[in-house]
Amino acid sequence: MRSLRALLLGVLPLALLAACVQVSGRQPGPHYATPFVALPSVSPAPVPTGYNPAADATAELAAAQAASRRDGRPVIVEFGADWCADCQVLAQRSLSAGAWLILSRDYHLVTVDIGHYDHNTALAARWINLQKSGIPAMVVLNPNGSVRATTQDGSFANARTLSSDDVANRLVDWLYPASRS
Repeated sequence: MRSLRALLLGVLPLALLAACVQVSGRQPGPHYATPFVALPSVSPAPVPTGYNPAADATAELAAAQAASRRDGRPVIVEFGADWCADCQVLAQRSLSAGAWLILSRDYHLVTVDIGHYDHNTALAARWINLQKSGIPAMVVLNPNGSVRATTQDGSFANARTLSSDDVANRLVDWLYPASRS
């Protein structure tokens, strides 16, 4: 029993390590193990934390969608206002290390000011009923412009109840939606 345990403790870590490496080099000579397949680098995108009432939301959205088509990262369109306490809390949660890293590396974020529900509401109405969802409200768009997810259910309208981890987890969930089988 003891020798079996010693064998497993000696072999199991090597087996796990072998599952994580790839042997590179197809030519004669030395072969080097690399830990993972190399991925192309991604330039972090800016993470806005406020709502600019003077911004041209349609132009900003078009620029983000064009960038999304080029690099494959989805676009998050966040509707809110600077007077909204939950919008401000969400901005602070987005600045936490985990959420910021996910937002800057994996998404294009466009914040859209809705004023007092009297500004950019036609843009929001393409995807979300703000009177029903509250703010902040978000839509996640695939690079082809189709809707990946929304917060039509009002899940961010009480952002002060969410932790930074809750926000980061939702961002990851949107990146890797559950398969529908």
